[in-house]
Amino acid sequence: MNCPNCGTTNDANNRFCLKCGAPLTAAPAPQTTYTNSAPQITYVPPPNAPPPAPPQTGWTTPTQPVYQPPYPPPQTYQPPSSYPPVQQPYVGMPGLSALNIWGPFAGFGTRRRHVGWLMNGQGERAPELVTKVEAKFRERAIPGVYLNKENLTARGVGVETRPYFILRRGLASLALYINQFGRDLFISQASYLKPPISNFRAIVAGAMLVFQGYMTFIYPFALNSSFGRASGGFGLFGSSGGALDAIGGMLFLICLIGPLGALNSLALFILFCFSAYKWLMEKDFLAALRVSPNEFNEDDLMAMEKAVEETVRQSLTDIKLNPDDLEMATAGGGAGRQLF
Repeated sequence: MNCPNCGTTNDANNRFCLKCGAPLTAAPAPQTTYTNSAPQITYVPPPNAPPPAPPQTGWTTPTQPVYQPPYPPPQTYQPPSSYPPVQQPYVGMPGLSALNIWGPFAGFGTRRRHVGWLMNGQGERAPELVTKVEAKFRERAIPGVYLNKENLTARGVGVETRPYFILRRGLASLALYINQFGRDLFISQASYLKPPISNFRAIVAGAMLVFQGYMTFIYPFALNSSFGRASGGFGLFGSSGGALDAIGGMLFLICLIGPLGALNSLALFILFCFSAYKWLMEKDFLAALRVSPNEFNEDDLMAMEKAVEETVRQSLTDIKLNPDDLEMATAGGGAGRQLF
C-alpha cells in the first residue's frame, strides 16, 4: 500500500506510514448498483371507461356522506307565554276565596294554644325551611300522627287562603304555618282539641230518636185501634170487660204517652237547632254530645306540640339558621324573646 502523503510503499497491514507516519486509509469498496430488471406494465383503460379526473392541487378533504337520522331530533317544549310562572308549593301562595261560611280551623275543636315567631331578615329562606320541615316530619315518624298539607280559608266574602301543615292524632290537631312576611321569616303554631263524645249522651239521644219514631209511625195506629175497640164494646145493656180495657189503654196513650211524645219532639227540635248552629259556626254537628277532654287527649296534644317545636328547631339548624334568633309574638300584641 502506498502512502497517500509521501508515496512510500508500506505493508498492507500497517495503519501508519513507516516514513512520514501519516495514517494509511483503505480504498473504499466498490459500490454495486442494483437496477430493477422487471418489465414495466402500462395500464390501458377499457374503451368505455370514464376519463380520469384532473389532478387536484393543495390539500383536499375527502368528501364523505353525511348521516341523516330517519326522524327529526327531539325539540325542547316551550310553554306559551300566557302560562303563569311555576311557584313553590305551599309557600308564598296565599289565595282568595269568594265565599266561606266557616273559619279556617272549623271542625278542629277548641283552640288550646296559638303562638308565633319571627326571624328578622330571613324571609327568603321560607321555601327551604318548609322543605326541610316536611322531610323531618317524614323522618321522625311521630307515632299515630297523620300529616297533611291543606289550604285553610278564613270566614267571610273575598277572604284569604293560607297553606298549613296539619297534624292529627286522635282528637288532637295542630296547624303549622311557615311563610315569608316581608323580609322576615314567620312561623305560627295553633293547637286544637275536640272533646270526645259521651257514651251516656249518645244512648239518650238514640233512645229519643227511637221514641220519636214510635210516636210518628206506631202511636197513631195504636190510638186509633184503642178508640175503635172502646167504641165497639158498648151495647144496649152496658159495656163489656174488653171495652173497659180498651178505654184504659186509650186513656194511657192520650194522657201519658202523648205528652211524653210532645216533650220528646220538642227536645229533639231544640237539639237539632243547636246542632245545626254548631255545624254552621264550628262545623261540628255532634257538639251537643261532647264532654270535657280526658287525660289521654291532653297527653296527645302536649306530645304533638313538643314534637313539632323540636322538628322546627332541628330544621332551622340544618339550613344554618339559629333558632335562638326567633322572637315570639302573641295574639295579644305582646312580644319577647322565646326559645323553642
